[in-house]
Amino acid sequence: MVHSGFPLPQPRVEGVFSSPSQRGFIALALASVIWGGMYVASDALMHQIPPFVALELREAVAAIILISIAARRGLLKVDRADRLSFVGVGIIGFTTSIGFQFSGTHDAGAGLGSLVTASSPVLIAVLGVVVLKERVPPVRWVAIAVALAGVVVVLGTPAGGPRAAKGVMLLLVAMVAWSVYTIWSRRLLDRYHALTVVAVASGVGAITSLPLAIVAGDRSATPLPTTLLGWGEVGYIGIFGMVVAYFLWVSGFKHVDASRGAVMLLFQPLTGVLLSAAILGEPISAGTMMGGILISLGVIGAILAGSNQARQEAASPT
Repeated sequence: MVHSGFPLPQPRVEGVFSSPSQRGFIALALASVIWGGMYVASDALMHQIPPFVALELREAVAAIILISIAARRGLLKVDRADRLSFVGVGIIGFTTSIGFQFSGTHDAGAGLGSLVTASSPVLIAVLGVVVLKERVPPVRWVAIAVALAGVVVVLGTPAGGPRAAKGVMLLLVAMVAWSVYTIWSRRLLDRYHALTVVAVASGVGAITSLPLAIVAGDRSATPLPTTLLGWGEVGYIGIFGMVVAYFLWVSGFKHVDASRGAVMLLFQPLTGVLLSAAILGEPISAGTMMGGILISLGVIGAILAGSNQARQEAASPT
């Protein structure tokens, strides 16, 4: 059984979710759902404080928790040959990806931020083929396209303008950085526990994001949250959006190949829209429902495509 990385008893999972790949898909889907909720929390938080201050608070909370847990379990040891890779993963996956995502979302809005971020599975699939030498069947490419079409239908075409255009450029940088982080951390998982990867990378991210947060805070009239709700939002994006979701994301990819698992990210914008409706009272249109169906079909198709390919390879003579 795969250990979760947290010092909690782990019951044996039987039945329909008993295989490592199935549990990997569940972990990736849960991470995507948590990140969908993070758009609501982070968007509200950035109405009070600058994006890079929000980023630093998020990473500092996560680093303290993750490093403490990893240290207690003796999972902070990193070989000297891999230290540069861990630094790179922390800078690319935390400071760069999330920093540009927060800044881009602040300029373009949460809906457009979700849309651009949700296009990551395509680049992740391509990088999985190039870097990890994964085989992506044509049916899975079709499934990814269907799911992306669903994302477009759910979010519609947001209003533009110079600020939104700037936000899109920042979000595209975030999307590329996130895809590189996913593939890079996937390679480290061949030698390290998932908790080691996330804990060390989060610490690197908190250190490298600090100068940006100091500069942004110095230029802001309200560098820190001024309400209990604001600090609650910090807790959500730090504990759930970073500690829990990042661990689920990284540990899920330990048992699922990149092109198939990345499709789970497409649940993120759908979750964001549904939570916006539930929390902010925004209406759910027929287009949202149709987009949700397309996303679900694309995700299911990507999973089934991989399962069929695995069965065919297992049945073929070697």
